Amino acid sequence: MKDLKDKVAVVTGGASGIGKSIGLALADKGTHVVVADIEPDTAEAAAEEIARAGVRTLAVGCDVADMSAVEQLAERAWSHFGHVELLFNNAGVAGGGPLLDATANELHWLFDVNVFGVWHGCRVFGQRFRSQGTPAHIVNTGSEHSLGIPNTQIGFYTATKHAVLALSDVLRREAPDNIGVSVLCPGIVRTDIWNAARNRPQAFGGPQDGAPEARVMMEYGVDAREIGRQAVAGVERGDFYIVTHSHVRKYVEERAAEILAAFDSQAPYKEGDDRYEVDAIIARVMAAMQEGKS
Repeated sequence: MKDLKDKVAVVTGGASGIGKSIGLALADKGTHVVVADIEPDTAEAAAEEIARAGVRTLAVGCDVADMSAVEQLAERAWSHFGHVELLFNNAGVAGGGPLLDATANELHWLFDVNVFGVWHGCRVFGQRFRSQGTPAHIVNTGSEHSLGIPNTQIGFYTATKHAVLALSDVLRREAPDNIGVSVLCPGIVRTDIWNAARNRPQAFGGPQDGAPEARVMMEYGVDAREIGRQAVAGVERGDFYIVTHSHVRKYVEERAAEILAAFDSQAPYKEGDDRYEVDAIIARVMAAMQEGKS
């Protein structure tokens, strides 16, 4: 989507960090922005800041873990602007601790926001984009952890970001031609995600202050404004993978090399093995089912 002027974008987790930076970068392109966030007051402040670039904005309080809240977000956006072309599923939370000592509450909370929240956005907005029929684009915020960095202490977070990549990769193959899909995979960025548990619901243990060491680590991150610009540039180019930190390449190469070595030693290709390829099997099954209907 090369021309973003006068398009409308919805950005979840849009009140701060990467989300607000995406909104600011979109405004520089002349894109109108809906700032959605679980903290309505900060969403209002971010919307006012983004509007100074001369675009129209709307602030909406939204918990992406709640499907009905995402449906209401979409209704507000379309009612206010009449159309929407861009969705940035950016809202996310982080939690830490060794896997053997972690709790089910922490796992459920992270998946509720980071995975279900992304799927809610894809489903609700994707169906509307499909009906709208005009060019549209969905960007799901993954992480360097989506690509092969199994950092200790944040196993649940890493698992959610693997899931975001998987959902995005399938969606780009299932979506109609008018809907583009990207996955944003940044490394460490200076944001407040280290303190995301301040908004954790009571059902998952209630609010909690983030760990001081996590806050210190985030200070070493990239400026969020740079990530916002790269995210928007990736949409303009039509990239699926939007990567931002060059050092991540070595981890991708290490993972790929280990997987390929496993295949070479354990499952080398033999003549006829292609009959087990999933794509080919699915194509044969679908053709047979179609033939049976005719």
